[in-house]
Amino acid sequence: MVGSLEFCAGKLGSKLIMVMGHTQCGAIAGATKTYLANKDGKGSKSADSALEGLLMGLSDVAEQACDELGPGVEEGKLIAHAVRVNVFRSIEFLLNYSEPLRQLVKSGNLEIQGGIYHLETGRVEFLGRAPNQAVLLASNCNVPPTVKGLSVRTTTDGPMPHKEALQILKDGNERFITGETLSGNVTNGMRTALVKEGQAPLAAIIGCADS
Repeated sequence: MVGSLEFCAGKLGSKLIMVMGHTQCGAIAGATKTYLANKDGKGSKSADSALEGLLMGLSDVAEQACDELGPGVEEGKLIAHAVRVNVFRSIEFLLNYSEPLRQLVKSGNLEIQGGIYHLETGRVEFLGRAPNQAVLLASNCNVPPTVKGLSVRTTTDGPMPHKEALQILKDGNERFITGETLSGNVTNGMRTALVKEGQAPLAAIIGCADS
């Protein structure tokens, strides 16, 4: 996501990134309920599926919403506030971990603002900038913490044995299930190698025709 937005703003010249949440968000509702259940000792402490991993990954959003509204708040109001919190958290993520986006914002060539689409009426509630934008622009982080350097395969690598390729796919699926996915940090050296030598995928995967 970050890389795509860097390309959109940096290369294509888009001047506005709108981070849009929406009311009745199932992911935020599920994350909030999961957080409340775990807080009360009724939930699982580990993810048993990719969905549970996603919901637990959003627990910080639910926790912040809970802290801001205080104890005893009605669940529906808590979920609605968590949607707002998640919008600003997403903006914070972009500014905190992307130097190109920070530079564009600093120079006045880019605005990153938030909004909430209300499914009930079709109205968009425009939230503006992150309240702590000035602090975020002082960040010196260049890539998200989940981004780790993964090697690329070129024609110089030769064919990969099918058992080894299958194991890599299984390991990747296991990370996906537990919410510990890795993203490739593609360097200039990797790009040069792909252009010069050509790519060599470890496997060919055929999915559903509707996917």
